Amino acid sequence: MFRDSRLIVHILVCLFGIASWIDINGLWVELPLMVTKLPEAWSLPSYMIVIIQVANIGPLLFVILSYMNKGKRLEVGTSILIISVGLVSCILLAIFWQETTIIAGKYHSTALLTLNFFLATVDCTSSLAFLAFMASLKAQYLSTYFIGEGLSGMIPSLAALGQGAGQINCINGSNINATMVNNTWFNATSYFTYPMYEEPKFSVQVFFFILSAMMLLSLTSFLVLKYHPSLKSEYTKNFTSLDKYTEKPVEVVTITKFETQNGEKKHKSVKQEMDRELKSTNAAPTTTTIVILLFTVAWINFFTSSFLLAIQTYSCLPYDIEVYHLTVTLTNIANPLACFAAMFYTIYSTVGIAIITCFGTALGSYIIVAAAMSPSPPLVHHASGGPIMVTTWVLCIFVLTYAKVGVANVLRLSGRKSLILCGAFTQIGSFIGAIVGYIVVNIYALFVDAPYC
Repeated sequence: MFRDSRLIVHILVCLFGIASWIDINGLWVELPLMVTKLPEAWSLPSYMIVIIQVANIGPLLFVILSYMNKGKRLEVGTSILIISVGLVSCILLAIFWQETTIIAGKYHSTALLTLNFFLATVDCTSSLAFLAFMASLKAQYLSTYFIGEGLSGMIPSLAALGQGAGQINCINGSNINATMVNNTWFNATSYFTYPMYEEPKFSVQVFFFILSAMMLLSLTSFLVLKYHPSLKSEYTKNFTSLDKYTEKPVEVVTITKFETQNGEKKHKSVKQEMDRELKSTNAAPTTTTIVILLFTVAWINFFTSSFLLAIQTYSCLPYDIEVYHLTVTLTNIANPLACFAAMFYTIYSTVGIAIITCFGTALGSYIIVAAAMSPSPPLVHHASGGPIMVTTWVLCIFVLTYAKVGVANVLRLSGRKSLILCGAFTQIGSFIGAIVGYIVVNIYALFVDAPYC
């Protein structure tokens, strides 16, 4: 990674990559604290998931503008705009996240949902703009960028774990009702319990200000990376556009694998690794296999990227707010860990991918059943109920994410077109899951809130 490169640039690139998804990930891990205070309550995630899917208009607009301005490099200005909008949105969230307005006779978290749209739009667009910018740097820095992108989910999750979810205590209360019968007063006492919320170690507002500071650090890193004169040598020579950069096929060694042999280190290029993979898989997948894998990746994203997230509150909150808090934060960590695991052992067997996907689907089915049984999911009154649900969620996200990486690697053997279709089916699955989740939660009300006390 560090051959023919500079450590300071690796650090700047990593900090730049953190800006890709840290704000929307940060917003998501704060849900356990926000659903107890906002009017949408347990249905809030279903609103946010739909908004995130609508936000895919951002990358579509970027592609259209890039096509219309082929001679211009839009990624630099777009990257600055993306990080700046994310920074301002995080600051506004810290101030206005609890603001509500009446829409169609009901209170809604308009400030939060509006800013969620802006954050989702810029983060979805970052997948294109940031990578387009990275193409102008030496190839050695690309792996560092993906490390930063992985940290964009890890950092807010670790911060949320340190923050805690607070606690809900059930307080006993009573009312005395006095009534007069035949000129005689009678007192009737009624007893009830109500929830009392204990604040976490630091507030939601402080958390969003921490995200704002991270976004400011990322923006500063990008500006230094782009405009500091001493770093010009780290850019590829004669780079003018992505099209020109890819005019001629070149062998670029982006990752170097070290193998110890008789005390000496031997380098293997990516090309050699890919040749080995091709030999081990014998041939590119058939058309039938490609179709099956495309529907598999759509199914996985239907589950992991939208539908399960829309009903997450109903599967976790009946146990305890801490169960929901741990589920949100640990699943956010499980996703990059699954990608990291795939770096060491990638599955290329279609049968293996199918088995793993079925296992992940079985775990997801348990989550759906538990959510449908809310407010009385399995083992809700047992000490093991909460830990089982957290474990099920983490395993489900880890397993299905690992399977998704396997699908992408198999489709890669078939060429660029298959990978483009993989991306398209990924979005199709996520979009359908978001719509289905919103309908069953908010229109048909198939899932029921559980009282805190």
